[in-house]
Amino acid sequence: MIKLFRLKGMKVFVLLLDILFVYASYLLAYKLIFRGHIPPAEWESFLDYAPWLGLFTIVPYYMFYLYDFAGRQKPSTYLYNLVLAHVVFVAELIVLNYWLKTFSLPRSVVVIAFGVQLVLTFGLRLLIFLIQSKGIGRKRAMVIGGHGHLAMDSLETVLAKGRTWLDIRQIVVIPEGEETPPECSWSHIDVVLLAHDLPANLKSAVIRAAGLRRIEVLLIPDFYELSLVNAESQQLDDLMVYSIMPPQLSLLERMMKRSVDLLISSLLLLAALPVMLCMFLLIPLTSKGRALFVQERLGRHEKPFHLLKFRSMVDNAELSTGPVLAEAGDARITRLGQFIRSTRIDELPQLINVLKGDMSLVGPRPERAYFIDQFKAELPHYTYRLMVKPGLTGLAQVKAGYATSPEDKLRYDLLYIKNYSPLLDLRILFQTIMVVLKREQSRGVARSPQPSAGSGLEKLTAGSAEYSAPPKRIHG
Repeated sequence: MIKLFRLKGMKVFVLLLDILFVYASYLLAYKLIFRGHIPPAEWESFLDYAPWLGLFTIVPYYMFYLYDFAGRQKPSTYLYNLVLAHVVFVAELIVLNYWLKTFSLPRSVVVIAFGVQLVLTFGLRLLIFLIQSKGIGRKRAMVIGGHGHLAMDSLETVLAKGRTWLDIRQIVVIPEGEETPPECSWSHIDVVLLAHDLPANLKSAVIRAAGLRRIEVLLIPDFYELSLVNAESQQLDDLMVYSIMPPQLSLLERMMKRSVDLLISSLLLLAALPVMLCMFLLIPLTSKGRALFVQERLGRHEKPFHLLKFRSMVDNAELSTGPVLAEAGDARITRLGQFIRSTRIDELPQLINVLKGDMSLVGPRPERAYFIDQFKAELPHYTYRLMVKPGLTGLAQVKAGYATSPEDKLRYDLLYIKNYSPLLDLRILFQTIMVVLKREQSRGVARSPQPSAGSGLEKLTAGSAEYSAPPKRIHG
């Protein structure tokens, strides 16, 4: 509770500093432009804008997660988000100017203030990062997982993406059926990462053992544990129970969501109309076939609908292969297709699907029945993501990538459904701007590697030699 209070207190403190920085940036810009003597007319113009500057700063900062100090984010991520937030800030000023039509800020002032504000706000977050790095920086870690291939996938992700924060010293493999804590060395360990496929009793024992040693635990949640998110506590007489409902939206939430979908998708469709008209001309000119690609997908409650996309592959790309996911460097993708996929232009016709009611702006991405049947066979909880309308973008799309495993995407989809709010939808829409600009998130799935000798764990641990100390592998 104290840690939560401190985190909230830090957010408020940083928020107040951000407001101070925006006013200081504009005052400094005025001083530089007018050499210390601000004309009365310009000063009055600034005072007219002043009440809006703080609000126009805080809103995009919040939408781009610039007050999220609990996560392990690199300074480069903060810088990227800050640049986008400041661009939105300037766009807000332009809209306000055209709306009120009574005053304006000099462009030179806006440009200088943009740079000063960016330096100050990024410097503040860089300082916070350096302070936090002493507590949540690159920690000595022990990974505990099972023998299953899903645990191996999780371990591979940790080794590939966690190296900025985790120095893996031990990898403990739990034999199938074992439910007692492993015999391992807890000395010189700062954090324990638990795979999701471990028995509940074992997880509980490890968490208890780590707590006694004041060691942090990072838990990859199982779908059962995700179901407890925002569960309602109730009483049966003097017995406390949790009420767990299937992940779905209420009638009021669906009505609110539909209203927002109609409004925003109509505006976006009007704004995107020139680009879409160009695509209708360019795609048939650059590759044989029609511009529009129509494919059957499954929507809410597995109801089929026809999804619309601009064609980015050669015509009849799956004629000889059958249904397959696009791979990185897929030869079927045309030259123009590579561009429209990386910029997400190929998804624009789905705004029509949103207007028709087949889709929502935000939600789990729609998939074909062929792949859904495969996912449901391996991931029984996959059915839950079909209890809401599919979306043009979603939490899994802004937090993960095209090549992220279906299991990890499902975690984000279920978390979104459990935490739905109009504000969350708005934040995801803002985050989608980042996804569009980051082309690596549009790459296809990685090509399947050729099988080689040795177990999956041996291959993974062999690839971890770049860590400061090679991890010890212990079989529990």
